[in-house]
Amino acid sequence: MSNQILNLDRVEFLSIKVLTNDGDFSQSETFPQLQVDDGDMVVLTRSSLTFAPYEIEDPRHFMLVYGIKIDSEGAKKNDRLPYSIEIEVAGYFHYSGDDEYKNEDRFRAVRQSGYQILHGAIREMVSNLTARSRHGLWHLPARNFGRVAERQAKEDEAARQEKLAQKAAHAAVPKAKKTIKSGVAKSAKKI
Repeated sequence: MSNQILNLDRVEFLSIKVLTNDGDFSQSETFPQLQVDDGDMVVLTRSSLTFAPYEIEDPRHFMLVYGIKIDSEGAKKNDRLPYSIEIEVAGYFHYSGDDEYKNEDRFRAVRQSGYQILHGAIREMVSNLTARSRHGLWHLPARNFGRVAERQAKEDEAARQEKLAQKAAHAAVPKAKKTIKSGVAKSAKKI
């Protein structure tokens, strides 16, 4: 997706929690950053994607919320991690393309690009805060969001289709009532 199609309007950090854990942790001898085996940590994530209800037919403005949690309790081994981290960030995006991406493809594109942008913002924040902390700089690993974006885009589109069906059913109810009332009025005149 080109930059001209999905635009980032704003990034907001909703919560930032970085705690220094007790213990001694090894640092790289060539660069002042922590040596942490990324394979030993479990990164818990959460996310939600919303759009304006009035854009149900063709969503173009999105709010993607993405959060991560990393702590020693989530480590695969009994090793403690140098920091416990819990951060949640919101990104406000707008889709400015034509029908190049629509329905599930648009949700997938927004999620995949949005996750990369928001995860990068979290990585930057963690690096900035830990560089000034007791154990030193910690770079969080990069992630590939392709599969998760694809899976969640299917769920997003299914939810949108359900809302469209509800809207159509709700719009049909007043028409049915009007038809019944006019039918009653016509039959009352014949009597």
